[in-house]
Amino acid sequence: MKQNLILAISVAVIPASQGFGQETDIEPETLTVEERISEGDHVYVMDMGLSGPSQVSVLNAEDLTLEGTIGAGTFSQLMMGPDQASVWTASVYMSRYSYGEVEAVVHEWDAATLVANREFTVSPKLAQALSQRGTINLSADGDFLVLQNATPATSVNIVDLESGTDLVEIPTPGCWTAYPTLEGNAFTTLCGDGTIAKYSYSADGSAGEGAKSEPVFDPEQDPLFGNAVRVDGNLVYVSYGGSFYVVDDSGEAPSLVKTIDFAEEGWAPSGYNLMAYHEPSDTLFVTMHENPGDGTHKTPAAEIWAVDMETETVVGRGAANGDSSITVSRGETPQLIGIDHLGGVHRYEIGMDGDEVSIETAVSLEGLAFFPTIVDTDY
Repeated sequence: MKQNLILAISVAVIPASQGFGQETDIEPETLTVEERISEGDHVYVMDMGLSGPSQVSVLNAEDLTLEGTIGAGTFSQLMMGPDQASVWTASVYMSRYSYGEVEAVVHEWDAATLVANREFTVSPKLAQALSQRGTINLSADGDFLVLQNATPATSVNIVDLESGTDLVEIPTPGCWTAYPTLEGNAFTTLCGDGTIAKYSYSADGSAGEGAKSEPVFDPEQDPLFGNAVRVDGNLVYVSYGGSFYVVDDSGEAPSLVKTIDFAEEGWAPSGYNLMAYHEPSDTLFVTMHENPGDGTHKTPAAEIWAVDMETETVVGRGAANGDSSITVSRGETPQLIGIDHLGGVHRYEIGMDGDEVSIETAVSLEGLAFFPTIVDTDY
């Protein structure tokens, strides 16, 4: 397992005038390992890498300096624990990259020491996919892990966290991502036929057939991104065309509450984990690009927009740095963190002035990762 170290290195330099054949006083290298990252706020960036194991880089939120790393397997998913004291990864370990057995492993890491608290294997059907918030989640009571499978047939694996063993595999044909409901043992998933489905399960391993909504969106004319956030108890999805779809999943089957058309002509959402909701200010941030068209839904962001979810209006826009995924801090004063396709990390200062929101780049770190896929914070 790749350990998570911060090294301080002293290197002696030999003056050219002394030559290699002369005696010199050389100070030996000094290597030190910190037991934990610094006090304060931190950013956790998943680098999927693609050419080998994934890595989580842990950065100081103030200046984005690197404080440590967490080593995971290939195609790793990432989730911060609800108290931000732990970091969860789910990834695969391949015996032969192009063939052979696959072992899927879940790790729970201490967010401060970057040491694994526990690890256990899960179904090898675990999705080898881009890191998304809908591919690894905790149940409402925290007793179960909800994992997305793909073989490529889709299903959801429910894992009993007390025993660290698979409880039940629930087939979810044609549907992707799994967001646990706020109450009970159930999850909601987005389906390719324009519906949204809800599946329930019990602690004894039994599972229901699932209940589908009426058609919620048109997958041909205005498909939805799989990324969703909770706002006032409801799930909010965003469409390729620039509308929020607010879905109530508290009943037997999900139902559409309303749609919110927020994008102006010539602009549309784009990215991967492209939304971040700041609950204290009731503000939803989304990455946006210009001149949208068929296939532009992954275009790096030109701007980041802030939408007041009470008034359902855009209250702020700021220049982006080509971000593809974003997250927002949880405190009263939000900070937004973005990652771009080229491996850069960007912290944005958010100004709240009455009904207006400003979004400005505060600090950037270029070239941190090869293929960053998801980002989160511990504050």
